[in-house]
Amino acid sequence: MPRVKPVKGRIWLVVGVVAGIAVGVGKLAYFAGAATSLSDTAQRLVGTGGLTLVHSAASHGASQRVVEGVTALLAVLVPGVTALLLIYAARGTLRLRAVIALLLAALGVAAFFYLPHGTAMGVAVLAFAAAGIGVVATGPLVAAPLAALAALIATSFLPRILASHSTLPNVPVTVLHEALFASAGSPLWLRVVVLVLAALPFAVAARLVVR
Repeated sequence: MPRVKPVKGRIWLVVGVVAGIAVGVGKLAYFAGAATSLSDTAQRLVGTGGLTLVHSAASHGASQRVVEGVTALLAVLVPGVTALLLIYAARGTLRLRAVIALLLAALGVAAFFYLPHGTAMGVAVLAFAAAGIGVVATGPLVAAPLAALAALIATSFLPRILASHSTLPNVPVTVLHEALFASAGSPLWLRVVVLVLAALPFAVAARLVVR
C-alpha cells in the first residue's frame, strides 16, 4: 500500500474531527440532526437504487436475495465513503492553498511588468493580501468544517447500527439476514459484523486525518 504523504495544516483536520465528535456526542440538535439526515439520505438513495435494481434483476432472472444483499452492503458503506470523501476534500484544500497563494503572489509580481508602478503596487498589495488570507483561512473555514462533518456522520451513524430497536442504519442488518438465511431477524452478532464493515471507510478516513 503506498505511503500517505503528510499534509501541512492537518491540525485543522484534527480540530474539525474533535469538534464533530463533540457536537455529535453532545446532541446539539441542529448540527447532529443535519449529519443524521445526511447519512440517512445517502442510505435512502442506495435503497431506492437497490429497489430499482431488484426489479430489473428479477426481470432478467437474477436472485432477488443476492441483489438485496449487495444493496444492503452498499447502504452500510455509503455513509463511511461519504465521510472519507469529505476528509479527502479537506486534505485537498490544505494542499491547494499553497498553490493558490503562489499563483496570486505571482500575479501581483507580474502586474509590475504590465501596469504603471502605482497601479501595480495596488494590485500587488491586493494579491498578497488575498494569498495570505487564503493560507490562513483555509484551515479553520474550509478544512475543519469538512472534517467536522465527516466526524458528525460517524457519530450519528455507527452507534445506531447496534440499536435493538428499528433505525434506518440497522435496516440493512435485517435485509442481510433475510438474504443469507431467508428469514427475518436482526441478531446482535450480525449487527456487530455490519458495524465492523461500516466502520472500515471511517477508519481509513481517521488514518488520513492523523497522517
